[in-house]
Amino acid sequence: MSAREMDLSQMTVDQRLAALDINDIDITLLRLIHQKLVSTPQIEFPAASNSFSEFILCIKNQEYEARWLPLLWQIFHYDPESFLSALQILRKVAALEFDIANFQATRTLAEAVTASDLTHEPVAMLTLDSEQRAHFANPLFLANFGIGELSTLAGKSIDELIRNEQLLIAVISVLEGAKPQHNVLISMGDRSGTRFFECHIACAVWQAETVILLTMKDMTQRMNSPEELLRFRMALDSSIDAIYLIDRAQMRFIDANETATKILGYSRSELLQLGPQDLKPDAGELERIHKRFDEIIHSVSQTGMIETVHQRKDGSRLPVEVYLRAMMSEHRQILVAVVRDISSRLKAEADLRESEDKFRGIFNQAAIGLAHLTLEGRWFQTNKKFSEIVGYSPQEMQNLSYLDITHPGDLQADEEMIRGLISGEYPDYTKEKRYIHKDGHAVWVNITVSLVSDRSGNPIYAVSAIEDITNRKKIEWDLLHLANHDSLTGLPNRLLIQDRLSQAIAHAHRMGVQTGVILIDIDRFKNINDSLGHGIGDLIIVEIGRRLSSIIESDNTVGRLGGDEFVVMLSELASTDALALTAQNILDVLSQPMAIYEHEFFLTGSLGVSVYPKDGADSQSLLKNADTAMYRAKDAGGNNMQFYAHEMNARALARFTIEGGLRRSLEREEFVLHYQPQIDVLTGKVVGMEALLRWHPLDKPPMSPADFIPIAEETGLIVPIGEWVLRSACKQTCLWQEQGYAPLRVAVNLSARQFKQKNIVSLVKKVLDETGCKPEWLELEITESVVMEDPQSATDTLQELSNMGVHLSIDDFGTGYSSLSYLKRFPIDTLKIDQSFVRDISTDADDAAIARAVIALAHSMRLEVVAEGVETIEQLDYLRAQGCDLMQGYYFSRPLPPEDIEKFLKMNKSRSRLAAMPRMVSAR
Repeated sequence: MSAREMDLSQMTVDQRLAALDINDIDITLLRLIHQKLVSTPQIEFPAASNSFSEFILCIKNQEYEARWLPLLWQIFHYDPESFLSALQILRKVAALEFDIANFQATRTLAEAVTASDLTHEPVAMLTLDSEQRAHFANPLFLANFGIGELSTLAGKSIDELIRNEQLLIAVISVLEGAKPQHNVLISMGDRSGTRFFECHIACAVWQAETVILLTMKDMTQRMNSPEELLRFRMALDSSIDAIYLIDRAQMRFIDANETATKILGYSRSELLQLGPQDLKPDAGELERIHKRFDEIIHSVSQTGMIETVHQRKDGSRLPVEVYLRAMMSEHRQILVAVVRDISSRLKAEADLRESEDKFRGIFNQAAIGLAHLTLEGRWFQTNKKFSEIVGYSPQEMQNLSYLDITHPGDLQADEEMIRGLISGEYPDYTKEKRYIHKDGHAVWVNITVSLVSDRSGNPIYAVSAIEDITNRKKIEWDLLHLANHDSLTGLPNRLLIQDRLSQAIAHAHRMGVQTGVILIDIDRFKNINDSLGHGIGDLIIVEIGRRLSSIIESDNTVGRLGGDEFVVMLSELASTDALALTAQNILDVLSQPMAIYEHEFFLTGSLGVSVYPKDGADSQSLLKNADTAMYRAKDAGGNNMQFYAHEMNARALARFTIEGGLRRSLEREEFVLHYQPQIDVLTGKVVGMEALLRWHPLDKPPMSPADFIPIAEETGLIVPIGEWVLRSACKQTCLWQEQGYAPLRVAVNLSARQFKQKNIVSLVKKVLDETGCKPEWLELEITESVVMEDPQSATDTLQELSNMGVHLSIDDFGTGYSSLSYLKRFPIDTLKIDQSFVRDISTDADDAAIARAVIALAHSMRLEVVAEGVETIEQLDYLRAQGCDLMQGYYFSRPLPPEDIEKFLKMNKSRSRLAAMPRMVSAR
């Protein structure tokens, strides 16, 4: 007895109630409980407790658990809240040391107590928390399950206390909210036999804690009574399933119901002389059955299933599914078997497999692609044809979704269609789309998609039928192309031109820009057809179409109207400058010689130009007015262009266009430098580069230096452009040195206007200082004609540059009229043989003699000689034989951008002899 209990036992009733903090309200309720207990004859109440004082003093912990709880409920069954209040008071009086909050519940728990009929028969009781761990059990529960002390119970799971799967499932179902309360009859085997318990499980929440109350009423005696056995026999025989009981040790049937005798063909007495082995299962089955029986007996749930075959008395075979439960009866291990005929099910499964095999055969051999997709768009079944269409095997397809193989241009439309299908907007859809084949090319398909739904109408997956229409689409495109394109040249025909022109006019109207039309007629083309035939004429037409297409940007249109008439449409013109420039380019490209078989043709064209909106508001008007302008060009003798508007002068416009572009070119960073290597004849090494200016207008094709440099020279724009060239070339040669290349001398051309600038020397010095370029890395090239305009002034300027350490070269030597006396006075280092002498050096004796003389003259003056325009091995061999020092030209390399020069330098680094060098770039 604890110290607390000893103290209480020595107190009077009033002292005990005061010590236990029992107030007047509680005492009133206790007196009510006592009066009810004493005055209710049906309640078995201890005589020693007839007085209130004795009632208080005799309340003990064990009496509280075993007696007072059911008695309290009988008094307050009509008022669960009063029951709980009385329970709390009784706990104080009994001085209980455990916390009953874990099993006290609200009304649900109170109802569970009354459902257990605690007042009439002894009931084992157990409380569990939400983790199925035990917290409290009454003495009967402890006795039933061999638990010595209450303290050893705490924290154990229900699995450890009661090994019964049926009960565990019931507890979980109540705990998870499937049922608020649950009743279940369970059987449990032990050494004394099989015991039956009627279990009631209830769940409630008390002070935010989930509590499970389990009550167990022992039904063994009732179940074993003759009346119960009779009811059991009647229930057994009324079952539509065959049921028999097996003695595991003897492997004999000890009972069977009528259904079992019917399906097996034996009488009950015959069947009780047999065992499972006598039903002749298939070979090897008996060992498996023995093993399965033992597994079930030793399992936690003591239940299981086995599928086997029984042989009937008449010898026929019966496939069955046997559900087994193990139990102890009179010290015997019994197996209760519920047997179901599964013949129909197996036949249905076989039929289903056959149906699936047929479906699979049809599915896989279908002439069109078939595929099944999840609602998330992943492929889970595809046939052979679909694999052929997209190039992926069925196994590979299972790792992909429709997003992975759909063309990016079709994804958005696909997603919208699928959303509409799943939402029920339409039952199916058909569309043309593109898949991306495994090898990367696009495949056109016609696809029909529908949904498969369950019995409730909920979609579960999608079915797609896919037809490869790539060839059909190609035929459609070919037909469309034929309808809209010229059959000879492949260019847009009149129909397509008018359509595109109408669209361009509408766009120009919206954007506030101009659209231009250039109509082209080949001069005297009829003479070619009449003299050489239409075959030659057709080849000329094709070549003209090719040339025109090569100079017109892709967002504009080149077309053929018929005969020798072509049209060029330019959209989004900010001004008419681009029209004039394009027209001039067309005249230039037409005038280039054209070789057809053994014939060489020199063609010209007459061009008529019209502009929207000035010359017409629709396609018909623009074409008509361009035609009028074209005939005016013909009347002017051909090989020219005429605007429909008379005030526009083509030549002035062309010059204005170039000049305007040049004025913006520097700020728009349209200039680039290309570099042509200079090769040492003896070593084959690159020793220098010539910097060559290139103009890439942002809104036009790259312009030839021959077209824009003369205009830049005339307008003075060459001065700022030349400064940019000088600065950029110096920066680049420094960059190459920083990258580890051997020092390279870069040659920069000085124009006549540049050379005449008074600050040319200071400019060169400033650029060298700012870029960090050493003077010996820079070579300045001045043409022979420039220095001879004012020899004395030129000598002074050249001397200042030479004193700085800059290398000086006379460019295009031999094309001017230099005096040898002045040449001797100029502080120059190099003479460059003009490419006009090099071009025919191997076939023209005069050119060869001039080149030989220049080399001899230069060497006599101790000057270095550079030959420009070397393009053939014959030229190289001749110049090398004459002692030429350096060479440059397409034989070695065309002018290259800096990044390509670096590749050239790396390739040249391993070359030690010029003779070992292969030809780097085609001469043309």
